[in-house]
Amino acid sequence: GAAGQGGTISVTAQNGCGTSAARTLAVTVNASNTIVRSSAIGSDSQTRCTGTGIENITYNTSGATGASFTGLPPGVNGAWSGNVVTISGTPSTTVGSPFNYTVTLTGGCGNTTTTGSITVNPLHTITAGANRSVCQNNAMASITMTLGGGATGATVTGLPSGVTSSVVSGVLTISGTPTVSGQFTYNVTTTGNSCTVATTSGTITIGVGNNTISY
Repeated sequence: GAAGQGGTISVTAQNGCGTSAARTLAVTVNASNTIVRSSAIGSDSQTRCTGTGIENITYNTSGATGASFTGLPPGVNGAWSGNVVTISGTPSTTVGSPFNYTVTLTGGCGNTTTTGSITVNPLHTITAGANRSVCQNNAMASITMTLGGGATGATVTGLPSGVTSSVVSGVLTISGTPTVSGQFTYNVTTTGNSCTVATTSGTITIGVGNNTISY
């Protein structure tokens, strides 16, 4: 353990027979282990996306000869070396998030611990967009796409007039009655948490209005 305060104790025999004797003993009191965060404020309570490395979390220690770690997300590890604890790595899953971790110093004196939290958010997902062919001024068969991961909504561009999009309960629906003709390529980009978005696209081909017969 770490060296602490030193001192001596003197013991002298009294009220016995014979010559009095004194004995002096040296006593060393070791200080308790300490652990103090040395990385940036907030690094011990951070949020990352799956597959994105965390900001290293470091602690300065004294008195200890090592450290043990519990609660870290898969892909993230802790190490102790030269009186410094370092937590680093890339979280590989969101299952169990937020991950509340504990660092426990080993060796030395006392049962010294500290805690923190790493929240891991999922990437966005979306099923592939579909193509449609329809005649102008006729209702189009709806296109549906399922959102997943961290996606909670989507923006859609390139739709023809009369066709719109909406998201309900994690399902994006494109529907309507096109009022123009031509071929339109639509693009979808997910929205939600700050993790990587997902994109997809498709085409809507619209023929010129219904056939007519003139007399």
